Amino acid sequence: MLCMKKNTRNERKKQIDFEDGMASMDGGKSSVFTEKLLMQYEMGQLSASELKRAIVEKYTRATL
Repeated sequence: MLCMKKNTRNERKKQIDFEDGMASMDGGKSSVFTEKLLMQYEMGQLSASELKRAIVEKYTRATL
Protein backbone atom coordinates (compact mmCIF):
# COMPACT_ATOMS: atom_id res chain seq x y z
CA MET A 1 0.00 0.00 0.00
CA LEU A 2 1.21 3.47 -0.84
CA CYS A 3 1.84 6.08 1.80
CA MET A 4 -1.36 8.08 2.15
CA LYS A 5 -2.38 11.26 3.86
CA LYS A 6 -3.65 10.74 7.35
CA ASN A 7 -7.26 11.50 6.48
CA THR A 8 -9.63 10.26 9.09
CA ARG A 9 -12.27 7.71 8.24
CA ASN A 10 -14.87 10.44 8.66
CA GLU A 11 -13.08 12.66 6.11
CA ARG A 12 -12.83 9.78 3.63
CA LYS A 13 -16.54 9.00 4.16
CA LYS A 14 -17.44 12.64 3.44
CA GLN A 15 -15.41 12.49 0.21
CA ILE A 16 -17.21 9.31 -0.85
CA ASP A 17 -20.63 10.75 0.00
CA PHE A 18 -19.87 13.90 -1.99
CA GLU A 19 -18.77 11.92 -5.05
CA ASP A 20 -21.82 9.63 -4.78
CA GLY A 21 -24.06 12.69 -4.64
CA MET A 22 -22.42 14.26 -7.67
CA ALA A 23 -22.71 11.03 -9.66
CA SER A 24 -26.35 10.53 -8.68
CA MET A 25 -27.20 14.02 -9.94
CA ASP A 26 -26.29 12.73 -13.41
CA GLY A 27 -28.21 9.49 -12.86
CA GLY A 28 -25.05 7.50 -12.14
CA LYS A 29 -24.66 4.71 -9.62
CA SER A 30 -21.51 2.94 -8.47
CA SER A 31 -20.95 -0.65 -9.53
CA VAL A 32 -20.49 -3.42 -6.97
CA PHE A 33 -16.78 -3.42 -7.89
CA THR A 34 -16.49 0.32 -7.21
CA GLU A 35 -18.52 0.09 -3.99
CA LYS A 36 -16.09 -2.52 -2.64
CA LEU A 37 -13.13 -0.30 -3.50
CA LEU A 38 -14.81 2.70 -1.89
CA MET A 39 -15.33 0.71 1.31
CA GLN A 40 -11.64 -0.22 1.31
CA TYR A 41 -10.75 3.44 0.83
CA GLU A 42 -13.08 4.51 3.64
CA MET A 43 -11.47 1.94 5.96
CA GLY A 44 -8.01 3.26 5.07
CA GLN A 45 -6.99 0.07 3.26
CA LEU A 46 -6.49 1.91 -0.07
CA SER A 47 -5.09 5.34 -0.79
CA ALA A 48 -6.95 7.71 -3.12
CA SER A 49 -4.39 7.05 -5.86
CA GLU A 50 -4.75 3.27 -5.44
CA LEU A 51 -8.53 3.64 -5.64
CA LYS A 52 -8.31 5.70 -8.82
CA ARG A 53 -5.77 3.35 -10.41
CA ALA A 54 -7.94 0.27 -9.71
CA ILE A 55 -11.03 1.91 -11.21
CA VAL A 56 -9.19 3.18 -14.29
CA GLU A 57 -7.55 -0.21 -14.88
CA LYS A 58 -10.86 -2.09 -14.53
CA TYR A 59 -12.87 0.12 -16.84
CA THR A 60 -10.08 0.71 -19.36
CA ARG A 61 -9.82 -3.05 -19.88
CA ALA A 62 -13.61 -3.33 -20.11
CA THR A 63 -13.77 -0.88 -23.01
CA LEU A 64 -10.89 -2.28 -25.08
